[in-house]
Amino acid sequence: MLSLSKLAELAKDGSKGGRKSLVSALIDLFVSPEREHAEQVSIMFGEIVMSVLDQLEEETRMALAQRVGTLPTAPRDLVVKLAADEFKIAEPVLKESPLLTEEELEAIALDGSMEHLEAIATRDVLDEKVTNVLVDRGNRKILESVANNENARMADQTFLRLVEKARACPEIQEALIQREDMPAESAKCLLSFLSSELMERVKALGGDNVLAEVMAERAAEEVKARASHLEASRNEAAEIIDAVANKKKTLDEAVSQFARSDRAAELGILLAKVGELPAAAVSRLIYSPSDKPLIIVCKALSVSDTAFKDILTMRARKLQSGGLELNDAINRYAAASVAGAKQSLEAIRATGANMAKKDEPEVVEERGAFMRSKKKPKAD
Repeated sequence: MLSLSKLAELAKDGSKGGRKSLVSALIDLFVSPEREHAEQVSIMFGEIVMSVLDQLEEETRMALAQRVGTLPTAPRDLVVKLAADEFKIAEPVLKESPLLTEEELEAIALDGSMEHLEAIATRDVLDEKVTNVLVDRGNRKILESVANNENARMADQTFLRLVEKARACPEIQEALIQREDMPAESAKCLLSFLSSELMERVKALGGDNVLAEVMAERAAEEVKARASHLEASRNEAAEIIDAVANKKKTLDEAVSQFARSDRAAELGILLAKVGELPAAAVSRLIYSPSDKPLIIVCKALSVSDTAFKDILTMRARKLQSGGLELNDAINRYAAASVAGAKQSLEAIRATGANMAKKDEPEVVEERGAFMRSKKKPKAD
């Protein structure tokens, strides 16, 4: 091992080669597991190296960073200086040195290159101030590293910014769904744009995963909201139907209101109540393949051509009917007579026929009115 007296001789050589030899000797002495006078060597190492550091070549500074910069016993001033150096020198120090404080890392993150930030993002522990800068300045690779770093502590607002920046990056989203420290606000934001594949992965996580909990809460809220909406819709429909029954609203107004908002079930209930017919049977007529029974019911109840056109338009959207078929139905309804439809409806009531089935009673047009005719007897 090199003696302290030999070090004094090396220190007298001011050439580049001499400084390199001196620093190399000091490094060997400093990292030696069996060094004597450890405290004295450490003080001497720090003083000498710091005094010549700015004059050292890149190769020598790299050796310093790799062999000394990551040690907990390294001189702090030296570590800070190396961490702010060119990236290939600073890299091991930024990634591994336990001596760098939150403030020092924050300062380097504010002024350093993207490579410096990438190295910082992989540290075992990241404090809130540092992650705040990384999320603000970092590129996609840095953001992904922060999201994957389970020990990267983030303030709520930093977390939310990271989630917002993840909108266009599935890799960051994938990293974020694994985190257990995500605030509820950030979780709700992330869930709003996750792909169906990632949503399924979140469901599979379960347990204490924040996203899974928020997803379950949101699903419960949606069910509750739908139930509330259905209840409100039912109440509104009941009010409209009662208004028709009490002559406060015309049948045509109610028919058009339900048809234009695609509320077929409510429309069926309305027609059934006004016509004193079974609600289930009338509701099935709305989208029945044949429109003849529906024409009978609506014509018998004196539904206007305009209101019935709204019903036909709703049917066309559901059944994907063409314009010619729609126009034909409109013309057939206009040609039908109220009296004939009433007679046909009474006949249907009398027989108890199911108006929505294929074996519906035959209805023929006679002088513009729909009349129920007797079916021909089957041939022997």
